[in-house]
Amino acid sequence: MTQGGLASRVADAGQRPPLNLRQIEVFRAIMLSGSISGAGRMLHVSQPAVSRVLSLMESRLRYALFDRSRSRLTPTAEARRLYAEVEQVYSGIHRVNELASSLGESGAGMLRVVSSASFGQRMIPCALRELRALREQVRVDYRSATFDELAGHFLGGHADIAVSMQPPDHPNLVAVELGRVDVVCIMPPDHALATRPAVRPEDFASVAWVGYPAATPLGKVLAAFFGATAPQPAAVEVHSPVTAAAFVQQGLGAAFVDAWCVDPDLRRSIVVRPIEPAAQTGIWATYSALQPLPLMARRFLEVLRKVIEDEPAPVFGLPS
Repeated sequence: MTQGGLASRVADAGQRPPLNLRQIEVFRAIMLSGSISGAGRMLHVSQPAVSRVLSLMESRLRYALFDRSRSRLTPTAEARRLYAEVEQVYSGIHRVNELASSLGESGAGMLRVVSSASFGQRMIPCALRELRALREQVRVDYRSATFDELAGHFLGGHADIAVSMQPPDHPNLVAVELGRVDVVCIMPPDHALATRPAVRPEDFASVAWVGYPAATPLGKVLAAFFGATAPQPAAVEVHSPVTAAAFVQQGLGAAFVDAWCVDPDLRRSIVVRPIEPAAQTGIWATYSALQPLPLMARRFLEVLRKVIEDEPAPVFGLPS
């Protein structure tokens, strides 16, 4: 083989065009979201645009980054190795930004928490109060969301940890159950069921009540509670126990809520009753599976577990 021919083969094998920043950004978005469409939403670009960038990237690398199936993309071993390096770069950028911010804010850190509105009534404030007592400088970005909105907050970079009744179904998110909470029935003091010591499925054959869509966490709990008993259709359907409580206060009927939703202020205007058969819903913490949970989020999780463990049993009776 001539010297020129050998040089040509070496150049062909070793001098592949380098990846540009946009390709790396698209690759990272696909890994975080788990799909082409999710990456497009994350980057605010069209799905075909993401597909074109990925195709060009794989062409330059000369190996596949994802195994394609009908419903999802599965990262190859090469993609996982590449992602580890990409995340180190992004983590470095994130640390630089945090340092730049903290230099002007006396070292304060930022904890990004998302939760269902019901848990935002008492549970999350109690946990944050305890955390700030231990770490006075921690700053918090808190947002409430329904369970089906949680994944979007992670994809948009707005959450370190989320707390909800039901974990989101996403391949790049991890969820752990922290505990269970009783479901109780609340109603106006003059409601037809207010004199009952407990409420049962058959009690709702002819009374006004506030319900939830079947796909929501409490909607699923109520489906099991009623079983074969057919209640009167709900007068109003809502998506949050907090909204249900507000409707109860306005006399629109009884409602089923988690016990964390019943704060002292609410108890002054409504009646709380247990339900038979008893029912509970979960308390789930969710975080990213693709990167370590930040230190402040880990500390928040520890405090949150203690707050849940120390929560007293629901108190039933007339308004205090």
